[in-house]
Amino acid sequence: MKCKVLMLMIGFILLLAGCQSKAAAPVEIKANEESCAECKMGIEELKSAAQIILEDGKPLLFDDIGCMINYLQQKSPKYEAAFIHDFETEEWIDFDKSTFVQGTSIESPMSYGIAGFESEEKASQFQKKHDCDMYSKEELLKADMKSFKSGGMEHGH
Repeated sequence: MKCKVLMLMIGFILLLAGCQSKAAAPVEIKANEESCAECKMGIEELKSAAQIILEDGKPLLFDDIGCMINYLQQKSPKYEAAFIHDFETEEWIDFDKSTFVQGTSIESPMSYGIAGFESEEKASQFQKKHDCDMYSKEELLKADMKSFKSGGMEHGH
């Protein structure tokens, strides 16, 4: 009898484990086929792209980290996860755990000049070499994005 109870308990635990949702992962972005949710421009440079996975699982894609920041500032969506590319490795990294640098020497599609890094140490090294300003996610979300524009493409937000 104890064996049956134990087997039922194990089965129940496995069933519960199978019902839990997996952590959200970045979706594939098809260059020159998808558009930015903020500025509506086509996403051409994947290394500058960013994305938000909403709580309902819907992905919102952006051509520039600055566009994603604008969207977050204006709409404050509830999201399960958000991703950017690490400026050095170009791998998707967790937006919420990233450190950012901003400067006119950083090229980005909409000229916000924002680069993200997986570690504060890497961001600091880049900042010192390129005379940029460093930001946490919280600081970036409070920043005036219009002041970041380096005179490149302008679009309304």
